[in-house]
Amino acid sequence: MAFLKVQDFNKLMSSKKISPVYLFAGEESYLIDSCLAKLNALLGADDLNKEVFYASESSAEDILDAVQTLPFLSERRVIIVKAANKMKSGDAERLTEYLSNVIDSSCLILLYPDNYKKEGIAKRKELINECASSKNCIAVDCKKQYESEVKEFIKAEFAAKGKSVSFDVISRMVDENGTDLLNIANEIEKLSLFAGKNKKSITEEDVEQISGYTKEANVYALASEIEAKNIKRAMFILEKLLSEGEDAIVILTTISSTIRKLLNAKSMTEEQGMSNTETAAALRIHNYFARAFFENLKKHDFKTLKASLKVVLKADTSIKTGSSDAVSALERIILFVCR
Repeated sequence: MAFLKVQDFNKLMSSKKISPVYLFAGEESYLIDSCLAKLNALLGADDLNKEVFYASESSAEDILDAVQTLPFLSERRVIIVKAANKMKSGDAERLTEYLSNVIDSSCLILLYPDNYKKEGIAKRKELINECASSKNCIAVDCKKQYESEVKEFIKAEFAAKGKSVSFDVISRMVDENGTDLLNIANEIEKLSLFAGKNKKSITEEDVEQISGYTKEANVYALASEIEAKNIKRAMFILEKLLSEGEDAIVILTTISSTIRKLLNAKSMTEEQGMSNTETAAALRIHNYFARAFFENLKKHDFKTLKASLKVVLKADTSIKTGSSDAVSALERIILFVCR
C-alpha cells in the first residue's frame, strides 16, 4: 500500500479496523499529532498497555520486547516510537524485518517528523519503503500543505465545529498565518470560542476582534516591507504598531532579525554558492514565502546590510538609555535599510 493522504486516513479510521503497524511521516508536525490522537482514541489503550520510545535513545530490541509483551486485560498493546527519523541504521533494519512477521496483539506506531522523501540513510529509507508497501502497515503522508490544501483544512475544521466561513475570511487567515497548521488551528479554536455556540457563521469582523491586530499593522508585515525596501509602507506599519502600544524593543528585535536573515542569505547565495532552495532550507524560510524573499533579496547589498547592524546596535543603546526617543531611532533604521 502506498502512502495515504491524511484525508484518506481519516476516512479509514471510521471503519475502525486496526493495522499492526502505522507510520506517520512528514514535516507537518500538526498532522502527525492529529493522526496519532485519532488513532489513540480508536485504540483506547490505558497506561498499562502503552509505551513510548524515542528512537535516538532506544534500541530495536527494547521496542520489539515491548511489542512482543502480551497486553494486560486488554485486546492489544500500543507502542509509540517518536523521532523515527533519528533511528540508527541497525535498528531500522530490525524493524523492517518485523513488518513481515507482525504480532496482532500489539500496534506499533512510528512517528517520522521530517521529509521522508529525502531520507539519506539506506536502512531507514528501506524501512519507510517497506512500511509504504507492506499489507501490515498503514503509512500516512503528513507533508507540509499547499495554500489550497490549507484553505480546505480551514473550511473543514470550521465545519467540524458547526461553523461556516467565507472565502475572504479563509484567505485572510492564510495571509496572516501562512501555511503553518498549528497557528491556523489555534486561530480556528479562538474564533470558534469567540463566536460561541449560537453563532454559525465566522465573519471578518470576528477575525478583526479576535486577532488583536490588522495585517497592515503586524510586526511580520513590517519585516516583509523592509525586505521589499518599501519605505512608505514600512513607516506606515511602524506608526500603527507604536500607536497600538507595541513595545519598541520587540519591533527593534524584528528589524534586527530581518536584517540578519537578509545578510545570511546574501552570504549563502553569493559567497558560498548555495542555491535558493538550499538557502531557504538553512534559514527555515517556508516555500510559501521563498519566492518573494529571494526577489527582494536582489534589492539589498552586503555593504548596506552590514552597516545596518551597526545602526541597529546604536538604536538599541539609545532606546534603552533614553538618549533618543524610540520613534526616531526606529525610523532611522528603516530609512537606512530601505533607502
